[in-house]
Amino acid sequence: IKIPNSVTSIGDSAFYKCLSLTSIEIPNSVTSIGNYAFSWCRSLASIEIPNSVISIGDGAFSACCDSLTSIKIPNSVTYIGDSAFFYCHSLRSIEIPNSVTSIGNGAFSLCYDLTSIYVDKNNQHYTSIDGILYNKNITTLICCPNEKTEITIPTTVTSIENGAFANCNSLKSIEIPNSVTYIGNSAFADCHSLTSIEIPNSVTYIGDSAFADCHSLRSIEIPNSVTYIGNGAFYECSNLTSIEIPNSVTYIGN
Repeated sequence: IKIPNSVTSIGDSAFYKCLSLTSIEIPNSVTSIGNYAFSWCRSLASIEIPNSVISIGDGAFSACCDSLTSIKIPNSVTYIGDSAFFYCHSLRSIEIPNSVTSIGNGAFSLCYDLTSIYVDKNNQHYTSIDGILYNKNITTLICCPNEKTEITIPTTVTSIENGAFANCNSLKSIEIPNSVTYIGNSAFADCHSLTSIEIPNSVTYIGDSAFADCHSLRSIEIPNSVTYIGNGAFYECSNLTSIEIPNSVTYIGN
């Protein structure tokens, strides 16, 4: 399909589930790509986003999973929505330009073949270390590519964001530094090879589904700093044989 240069906005779900769509030309008149605009276009092998685009909506390219191996985000984009590239499991690498000021939750979750995320050094809001995405001050760990087997979290990190390590199936162990106070929703969900994890005595919050479906997880120690354990935090941890909840906990979710 060829979109004429009179078009300035591509609306929500405009090409949703166009399963036979293999290529599309977006003119440089377009400034906005709507929510789920190309979601489930599973045959889309490549797409060029023009320098005019400022906003990429929620789930815009989600589940373009079979063919899309790379995508170039132009240095005009300021906003990447929630789950924008969710379940693009053939996507191997992605580069964040210096124009981006906001990246939504789970923007790169379930990208199984993703090995690295690069951030332009001039970006004022985000940075990457060893292919892992952080905020600029390295206080928030946003996304770890699924292919990582080992990781050292910098001691500046205070927050592990929602879905940060979700589906990191090759990750067997991880050391969380004493600086971390917050473990977000689904932070380590579906880390099937993770056998043990030590939560430091600085963490106060363990989010919903934080360790859900960690089938190999055998033991976990919750420190007496934790006050909140979210819904389904250890759901389907089928090999977890024992857990001790400290007196500091005031809330345990469903």
